[in-house]
Order: sequence, then structure tokens, then C-alpha cells
Amino acid sequence: MSPIPSASPVTSTKTRSGSTVVVTRTDDVLPGYESLVSVMAGNCEILNFTPATALELAGMLARAAAATVAVRIKVTNSYPTESFEHLYDVTVPAPLAGEYDLHDWCYEHLYEHTGEGPDYASVPAMYEVEIVSAPVHFEYLVGLKVDSYG
Repeated sequence: MSPIPSASPVTSTKTRSGSTVVVTRTDDVLPGYESLVSVMAGNCEILNFTPATALELAGMLARAAAATVAVRIKVTNSYPTESFEHLYDVTVPAPLAGEYDLHDWCYEHLYEHTGEGPDYASVPAMYEVEIVSAPVHFEYLVGLKVDSYG
């Protein structure tokens, strides 16, 4: 006698065109095999993933869907006679995979938070920005650091 399928968690949503997308997890698989996460589209096509692959796909989808990302940055402004360190929570455009180099993205969106204002505008300095925390699915940004001398 074959096992009776257990009730699996089910979630669903609608696409922009109105098609239903259903995601389920099936744990009642043959011994030694991983559970399956299934994605079913409105056209009845089914895509099966292992849990690890499904988690990676979830991260990819979350990163692709995010227009912005909130990160905490540490800014260090070092001048010949003194240094300043600041922590800022900033929301910036989310980096798109393959769009361009992450260091370029960091310069473009985070470097603007460096400097101590007009009193230091003509003083030579080293500026550094480091991402110290990022949300789930954007952990790969933590530790990204750029610096410049001016």
C-alpha cells in the first residue's frame, strides 16, 4: 500500500495577468530523498525544486523584485589631524545582478554620505564607506567597502 500524501504547506498568489501561482512543499517522499517544493503556474506547468534550490530561488526572486534595499553603513572620514566615524541607515536602489560591478554601485549610491561638510571641503582626507548590515537575501553586501582620497 502506498503512503497517503501528507497535507503540505500551500501558498498562492496571482500574477499581473491574473494567473494563479501556487507553491507547495511535499515531505512524503521516498526514504533517502529530499522533500520537493513545487511551483505550479496557471497553465498547469509544475516546476519541482529541492528545498535548498527553492531557498536559493526565493533569494533570487526577492533580490530581483526589490527596487530598494535598506543597509547600515559605517562612514569613516580621516583628516590629517582628526577622524570621524558615523553609522547611517540608508535606503538605496537595490543592485541588480549583472548590472555592474558592486564597487561601482557602492561608489554611486553610498559614497555621497562621506565628508564632514563645508568646514573640511578643502582639507585632504581619506573617505571610507563599509556596509555593516543588510536585510535577508542581501547579506552578500555586508563587508563591501570602498574608499577614496581627496
